[in-house]
Formats: sequence, C-alpha cells, structure tokens
Amino acid sequence: MDDPTTRTGSADPTTAPQARRLRARARARRALWISLAIIATSGAVLVPLSTPNLRRAITLFASPPAATISVTMTGRTIAPIELRVPRGAAVKFEVANLDGPRDGHRFKTTGQAYDIDLAVWGGVTKSDVILTANVPGRYPFLCSIRGHASEGMVGVLVVE
Repeated sequence: MDDPTTRTGSADPTTAPQARRLRARARARRALWISLAIIATSGAVLVPLSTPNLRRAITLFASPPAATISVTMTGRTIAPIELRVPRGAAVKFEVANLDGPRDGHRFKTTGQAYDIDLAVWGGVTKSDVILTANVPGRYPFLCSIRGHASEGMVGVLVVE
C-alpha cells in the first residue's frame, strides 16, 4: 500500500540535500548580483559628487590663497559691501560676527566655482576658502538667515 515510488517528492533520500544546496547557491548568487548592482549604482552616484571636492582640495591646498579677505557681520550689515577678487583664484574669507553670542549669521557666496556657506555665531570668527569664478562679473554674497538679506545683509563680489 505504501509504495515509496508513488509518494510525492523524491524517492532518493540523497536528492533533498542536493536540492537544498542548489537553492542556497542560487540565493547566494542572487544576493551577490544585488550587492554588485548596489555598489555599481553607488559608485555611479558618488564618484561624480566627490570629483569636484577632490579638485577643490587639490586647487586650494596646492598653494596658499591668492588673497585673504576679512568680512564683519553685525546687526543687519555686512562690511565691506563690495569685495574685489581675481578670477579663478583661491580666496580665503575670514568672517567675524560682532554680535552677541545668541545672534547667528550665515555668510554665503553665490556664482563661484566653489561657494561657501559659513554659519558664524556671535563673537566668533570663522574662515574658509573659495575658488572664484572663471568669468569676470558681479556676484552677490549675503547672510542666508531668513530675513537678513532683505534687511540689508548683502554685498557684491566683483571677480576681475
């Protein structure tokens, strides 16, 4: 009545472990391909994002900055309101916030090859280096705290 050849499944007891091994290998191969796809996608996204930063680091640290510019932020003013810089050069900005310790400002450049956005709390001086635009022109800089630019915290960076 109970014939082993008529039961569902395999009659040979050695094929079940082989089938499990084959399924495990297939899962491992599938996991490997998924991992490789994730790594390839990450590389395709991250390499272009890191290339400009690498170029910036090489440019900025290969030689000292062409100029150092001091900027003061106090109340709702930035001084000086017009800055002249050479084109395509590394320029160091030293930004001082002369307000009290609770008053923060953000010095932000725009339109340059590499811009900066420095958060500076009251009584603190911070510095960073930008790579100026290769095209001569007038580019705004400002305090990017909401409402500060509309109250007069703006200036012009003149690339010569």
